[in-house]
Amino acid sequence: MDNASRTKKTKTNIVVSILYQLIYTVIGLVLPRFILRTFGSDVNGIMRSIDQLLSCTMLLEGGIGGMVLASFYLPLASNDSRAVSDIFNNTKRFFNRISAVYAALVILFSVFATLIINTEYDPTFVGALVLILGLTYYFNYYLGVTHQLLLKADQKLYIVQLVLMVTLTLNAGISIGLMESGAGIHVVKLVSAFVFLLNPLIYRIYIKQHYDISKKLFDPNRRMPRKRDGVIHHVAYFIHRNTDVVILSIFRGVKEVSVYSIYYSVVVGLENFLTAVSNGLAGVIGNIIAKKENKLLTNSFEVYEMCNTFLTSFFCTAAAVLILPFVRIYTDGVTDAEYIRPSFAYLLIAAQWFYCIRIPYNNVINSAGHYGQTKPGAYMEAALNFFISLLTVHKFGLAGVAFGTMTAMLARTVYMAWYLSKNILKRNFRVFIRNSGIHIAVSVIIVFVMYQCYEVPSDSFMNWGINAAFVSIITIVCFAALSFILNRKTYISLFKEIKIRRNHHGRNEF
Repeated sequence: MDNASRTKKTKTNIVVSILYQLIYTVIGLVLPRFILRTFGSDVNGIMRSIDQLLSCTMLLEGGIGGMVLASFYLPLASNDSRAVSDIFNNTKRFFNRISAVYAALVILFSVFATLIINTEYDPTFVGALVLILGLTYYFNYYLGVTHQLLLKADQKLYIVQLVLMVTLTLNAGISIGLMESGAGIHVVKLVSAFVFLLNPLIYRIYIKQHYDISKKLFDPNRRMPRKRDGVIHHVAYFIHRNTDVVILSIFRGVKEVSVYSIYYSVVVGLENFLTAVSNGLAGVIGNIIAKKENKLLTNSFEVYEMCNTFLTSFFCTAAAVLILPFVRIYTDGVTDAEYIRPSFAYLLIAAQWFYCIRIPYNNVINSAGHYGQTKPGAYMEAALNFFISLLTVHKFGLAGVAFGTMTAMLARTVYMAWYLSKNILKRNFRVFIRNSGIHIAVSVIIVFVMYQCYEVPSDSFMNWGINAAFVSIITIVCFAALSFILNRKTYISLFKEIKIRRNHHGRNEF
């Protein structure tokens, strides 16, 4: 793959990723609001708790997804169709096997859900919902995961996300229509399950038409990537995404889970946006590493890190100012739980900043296949998150689990930045410490000044949106100036590169 083709695919992936994330975030806020207002905090909390229980089945994967992704890079870069087919078919066989275990776990969860989830609803109601949501998860994940991994590795993430945009939009429209017509939550979610069945069907059709994958090129003796190296990374990611809700479900009840889910739906949108953009770059980074273009990797990473730090700081700072007024409007009319939790909101956003700031480090480490070398950081994160959250949930509730998550995110982010600086990019670790410290200080100052001098209205979404635009402009200007001051040499080099390319294109056209 030449540089022009690689650049074109990267641009397409990033543009589609941004569009996808906008649609995902909007739907992720609109649909739960209909569920909350139609069925109440209890049902909303039950569904969130079930989602987290079902996500436990991700541990069956054992982290092999990321390692398979890394395994695809070199065969794709060298056009080795036999190796691509071997990896694809072995991966598919692996996921077919664990899907049977998944089915058994879903049935087990449906039987014991009311013992795990603290709710007043009867076992039949909860058990049936577990089975239906389990079907949705199966259609949306296990049936198409191998196809998605191949497309992502081949820098065709845009195909995956275009399909998801269609099914997400279709599902939202149908679900809202069913709720407005008086359908129960079980009917709404059962219909959703079959809407998401479209995802794997479309992936399979595309793979069949564009790749030479057949059983004739399947080598049953090919060894899969070493799963043990990826298991702890997978466990750490699972704990990051699920520990808070699982602990709250057991010790605090589903109403607290409902409160958590509203705030989390906002901050996870920030994470998903940045992850989506990074996923658009994952394929090209893997391709660069596979071709051992070390200088290009270093230069590309500097720009990548600079942009990610800027966007993370901007989004999280603006969210810290805007999230409480937003939640007031979002939960207007819902009186069965207290939804305004300032300390929890700030701790959750801080945890998200530490997580998102490390996305470039995680991306490069995974693309380089350094799973075994970075296991200590994953062990540390998993232990800190679980035990601190468990110790603090009784006294501090939501704020306690958010503090546990923030502490774990901070520790592993520092570890990953140190590892990358020492072992892959060979740069001074102090650069990360300096830049992170300055961005945190500026963020705190902006939030403090905004709260002292400016009040965001919480009477309507329209007024909130207008004021959110003002807050965003102020915040983005501050961090843009800071980014230029800290990364002046990188900006100058980038501008020179853009100028050279424009002049080159201009001469070619002439």
